[in-house]
Amino acid sequence: MYTIEEQKNGPVEPLNMWKSIWLHPRKTVRYAVQHKTWRFVIIIALISGIFTALDQASSNDLGDSMGMGTIALIALLAGPILGVISLYIGSGVLHLLSKMFGGRGTFAHTKMAYTVSNLILIVLGFVWLPDLLINGRGMFVADYDFSIFQVIWLVVSLFLNFALGVWATVSMIGAIAEVHELAIWKAVLVVLLPVTLLIIFIFTIVMLTVPFMLFS
Repeated sequence: MYTIEEQKNGPVEPLNMWKSIWLHPRKTVRYAVQHKTWRFVIIIALISGIFTALDQASSNDLGDSMGMGTIALIALLAGPILGVISLYIGSGVLHLLSKMFGGRGTFAHTKMAYTVSNLILIVLGFVWLPDLLINGRGMFVADYDFSIFQVIWLVVSLFLNFALGVWATVSMIGAIAEVHELAIWKAVLVVLLPVTLLIIFIFTIVMLTVPFMLFS
């Protein structure tokens, strides 16, 4: 889809991808393929991994067993590694499915599509700053006595996470459709099929495990 010559020349006018990704994911990924290198892909993966590590720490209530300093250290050290692993696994799954649906892009193109959609998730990640300032340790423990103000912010934070998460998914669909020259409905299947299969797998495990726990 993108020849070597196109990648060298590309659009004359520079593009601020942090702005364009919100409404023009196809244009953004086209620009990224033409002008960005593997360093850009890795840097975005390293940063997004830190926020992913914080999300995981919150989901697993790590504050019940360790201090805030330890959690921050784990996020800063292990998060970037997690980000790079997620980049290659996520891109690999998307690339395989894209090829199954007739996609024409390369693996490098798929990684770039994955990366530009992650720009939204990095913006979302900065919601962690007010999360930590307002709710502090409450973000990482199972039982915490939140004030009214903290509860209100928690609701706002959850809404932002949901809304921007959905928008990042929409952006990834557009980016995958662009780099692989796929119809939108095919790109939707490529992006949502892994999530659907994961939900079905988790639901199946839960349904098989709960009766055993109840009657054991």
